[in-house]
Amino acid sequence: MLNVPQAITLDADGKFQLTGFYELTAGKVLSGESKQFGLKNWTYQQWNCPCSIQNWEYVGVYEKGRGWQADLESLFGLQLNAHLAPALSATAQVVMRPKNHESGDWVPTLDWAYASWQVNDEWSLQAGRKRIPLYYYSDYLYVGYAYPWVRPSADVYGWPIFTYDGVTALYTRQLGNTDWTLNASAWTGQSGESKKNAYNTLIYYGQPEIHERWDRINGAWVALSNGIVEGRLMTMTHQETTTQPDGLGVINDHVFTRLMAASVNVDYEQWVLRSELNQFQQRPHEPTRFIYDYFLLGAGYKVGKVLPMVTLSRYAVAPNSLVAREGHRTMAYSLRWDFAKNTALKVEYDVGQDKSEYSYPFFGDSKLLSVSLQGTF
Repeated sequence: MLNVPQAITLDADGKFQLTGFYELTAGKVLSGESKQFGLKNWTYQQWNCPCSIQNWEYVGVYEKGRGWQADLESLFGLQLNAHLAPALSATAQVVMRPKNHESGDWVPTLDWAYASWQVNDEWSLQAGRKRIPLYYYSDYLYVGYAYPWVRPSADVYGWPIFTYDGVTALYTRQLGNTDWTLNASAWTGQSGESKKNAYNTLIYYGQPEIHERWDRINGAWVALSNGIVEGRLMTMTHQETTTQPDGLGVINDHVFTRLMAASVNVDYEQWVLRSELNQFQQRPHEPTRFIYDYFLLGAGYKVGKVLPMVTLSRYAVAPNSLVAREGHRTMAYSLRWDFAKNTALKVEYDVGQDKSEYSYPFFGDSKLLSVSLQGTF
């Protein structure tokens, strides 16, 4: 159900294989307002709004006053696979961006760096750095060619930490003589400290440095697929520590956090259906609990090489959450055109609504037009 890069063999024996991917994305905020405060123009943190946030991990915020912006989501990535022995391999993936608030513009970031041991036909073990598989598209989040939209919904995708260092077990098995395949994974590890974490520093706290660390990460997912329908369940817990060296001190100190997710996706003839339902819980049994529900639901119908889709997404505080009343909702109208091999041109129109109940204007409502050329090699 996923389109992934085709490997380029670097040596005659096929021991080294290189894949690559890219996104050339430009977006423009057409209009927007803060309805709660009755504002047509306002400032939130460093941004002049109307504005639209479309990437939380790397803080990609489009501003109406800047017109077309192509330096927020464009990227270039390379993945190297080395086959060291019949059952042993190593994988590394780096991604470069024109704007990276933490490491510097165009400085490569290491998303993956792990070794794999194929124990037998069903089991494999991996050790090293990987992306945390919180979402259906986590492994392919920056391989835009793998999904139908310009980007997966910003209402669903994006947390301050997105990689972990640890051990992962993978299992796959064909279920008897049926068309169904069972895939499962379990992982454990920690994130290491993300200093001057862009998500916290720039979006929420506005302080010079906010550090974030996830410890005792333990998670698992299981998926069933028959080539037409795929269902996936995920759960993960960790302890979150957030600190600000000067002024705020310790914001969160090893706070228990749980994330859960379910998705059902369908590719049947010309029909394409995508869905994800997630919940974030922090201090779930305490008076200061944070609980958020967020989902996306999209449908499309292929006409030749063109796939139009309509997708609804929402991020909202759960009824039993007592603090941090943030919320947003988006209707996305997207069009994907696979006009060349391993290359797609996408256009998307996002109508976003800010449902937050803060005492200050947040990002507000917006209408965003995006165009993206995405491909693999």
